[in-house]
Amino acid sequence: MQHKRLIPPADCVEEITRRLTIIDAHPQLNALLGINPDALAEAAQYETLRRRGQPAGPLHGVPLIVKDNIACTGLPLTLGCAALAQLRATTDALVVRRLRQAGAIVLARANMSEFAFDVRSRSTLGGDVHHPRFPGITAGGSSGGSAAAVAAGMAEGALGTDTGGSIRIPCSYTGLVGLRPRVRRAQMQGIAPLSLSKDTVGPMVHSVQDAALLHAIIHGQTPSTLEPLSLKGVRLGVIRALEGDDPAQQAVWYDALATLRRHGATLVDTDLPILPEVAIATCLSLYEFRVAFNAWLQQHPGAPADLGAIVASGQCLPEFMPLLNQMLASETLRTPQWRAGRQLRRRLHQTLGLLAEEGRLDGFLYPTVGRVPDSLEKMPPGCAPELAAISGFAAITIPCGTTLTGFPVGLEILSAAGEESALLALAAACETAFSLP
Repeated sequence: MQHKRLIPPADCVEEITRRLTIIDAHPQLNALLGINPDALAEAAQYETLRRRGQPAGPLHGVPLIVKDNIACTGLPLTLGCAALAQLRATTDALVVRRLRQAGAIVLARANMSEFAFDVRSRSTLGGDVHHPRFPGITAGGSSGGSAAAVAAGMAEGALGTDTGGSIRIPCSYTGLVGLRPRVRRAQMQGIAPLSLSKDTVGPMVHSVQDAALLHAIIHGQTPSTLEPLSLKGVRLGVIRALEGDDPAQQAVWYDALATLRRHGATLVDTDLPILPEVAIATCLSLYEFRVAFNAWLQQHPGAPADLGAIVASGQCLPEFMPLLNQMLASETLRTPQWRAGRQLRRRLHQTLGLLAEEGRLDGFLYPTVGRVPDSLEKMPPGCAPELAAISGFAAITIPCGTTLTGFPVGLEILSAAGEESALLALAAACETAFSLP
């Protein structure tokens, strides 16, 4: 298992200065929308406390990147949209407040897919987020700026949001660990909404240990050392229908499964007859966004009056205009399609729970995405990321290898258990298996 990287620096000012140098060296990535101008001053304060032996918390002086739909007091809150360029947060989001209480420094705001709509990160304010190791290829979305920043070394960790795969897709593309917790509405306080049924916020980091640390902190829990399970006796359901059609990725995937078997895991091929229906519930955000987003705008003085005003201004991505107009045309939330999506959500939750119980499964496995990207354009991720988003269960992506060209491949684990602790322990065991020769 990888060691933690989110540890208090030996010198807080030197650490921030080093990260700023890395940021300056990678403007072509378009990973960030802005730097916290007070980061060095905050680091100096933390360094004074460190020298006095007065640590602020487990993240004392640790720089983190925050996606730009998550409020940070005094900093812009733009969602990547030109129409919101002048909007500034007046309070911290709950998760940011908890990070600061643990001693973290918000170093920068991450570029993202405008409004968090897409599975690649393109915005009017930041352009396309590029992959740190593969120029001209997308870093994924919608939390692509957070992933690219961490993968490039601008920070060791970041926060992203995940509605239909927005943490897990870019983490898979960039070789990171990304945790989508189960939905907890209270945790989204201070975060711009996309779909109240599916929105979550979670860590994007280099190791499962660091994911567990940030997860505990942003949920108000006391961090503890994560003890990985032994894979001996662990039963995992492999959803073959989600293996995709990319031969280069499949080769890595099959090697990963062989590794898990070699370390004692029992892999059970698992059919999911409900899978073809999953696309129905992806429309939940189509109907939920306008209502939730208009309410969010009303909470921010100086923001446009509503989504209609933003569309009328023309200050958003032209390619999103048809979708935005479709959202505006829906006069009610509770459409037949929305009701069908909610009904499918309950059925999928029950189906996965029964499969896990009847098969004595500790989790489900599948590739995080259907294929690796080859351009800056959107790659169809398939419905794999939507399994967790629609069912409401937690999921985590971990790197399980690279293609012959060196492109990372992610393996997703979905847990039908209520809490994330068992999922994190299982992910740590898999991570250990992949790290051994």
